[in-house]
Amino acid sequence: MKAKKVIWSKKAVESLKYYHDFIKKDSPSAAIKVKQEIINASKSLATDPEKYQLDEFIPNNPGNIRRFFRWSYRIVYQVNFNSIDILNVIHTSQEPEK
Repeated sequence: MKAKKVIWSKKAVESLKYYHDFIKKDSPSAAIKVKQEIINASKSLATDPEKYQLDEFIPNNPGNIRRFFRWSYRIVYQVNFNSIDILNVIHTSQEPEK
């Protein structure tokens, strides 16, 4: 299978920056580690986009919106024909009730 391009939405970039800056206040090294791990995990989606399950928090999920977790963060992404779109990075304390 040909690798797909991983594209970060503006919202996802802003969310990741927000959480990085928040963590950085207490631990600059932890902030870098969290950010880098999320970025590296998202890059791995290029060759195996369906390795994580469908996102159960998306109402009427059309079957191509998935998610994975790193520490206390849920990374939501959409699998498209030629790309993987990273839609958002959400702290799990902000999760709605199922």
